[in-house]
Amino acid sequence: MPMANLPKANPVSIYACFSALKKVTLEREARYIEDPSAAAPKGPQSTVEVAVRSVGKLNELARSSKSGKTWVISEPSHVGGLADAPTPLEYLLSGTLGCFAAVFAFYAAKWDVRYDTFDASAVAELDVRGHMMEDAPPSGFRKVTIDIDIGVSEVPDQDALERVLQASMKGCPGISTLRDPVDLVANMNVS
Repeated sequence: MPMANLPKANPVSIYACFSALKKVTLEREARYIEDPSAAAPKGPQSTVEVAVRSVGKLNELARSSKSGKTWVISEPSHVGGLADAPTPLEYLLSGTLGCFAAVFAFYAAKWDVRYDTFDASAVAELDVRGHMMEDAPPSGFRKVTIDIDIGVSEVPDQDALERVLQASMKGCPGISTLRDPVDLVANMNVS
């Protein structure tokens, strides 16, 4: 997806928040080193918890237990959905990119690497037969390509930006979840 299709960012440079972000990031890092087994927000051990209720016509209502926010998930019309909200996989991919953008900012602020704008897009390739046909190939993402555009108003420190990129690719929970296998357990109650 071309970046031109996205709304323009606030004209204030992203870098404007880096002083405060660096302070918060270094404080978090110190707490995490001090007690790596502590629960968030003091420590790094955290959870993400959401609930989903099917509301008909392949639409679901999702709710975050932490933020209390709700949102609608919809399937595309070509599979019988209403297509009136993002699809589950669009949420998955956009959540990953949003996480990546934040982790990129954490490392850049921590290491004083200046940039003004961050735009990322991703394309995921998959074979969806597995979600409706038994014995089909797995239907998960086979390949995800991420394109990142960094805007700078000064001479860029290419090596420093590359260091931020590599640390972010390694440390981002969203990227890690797509890249590395995860233990997955499903429990079903029937009433």
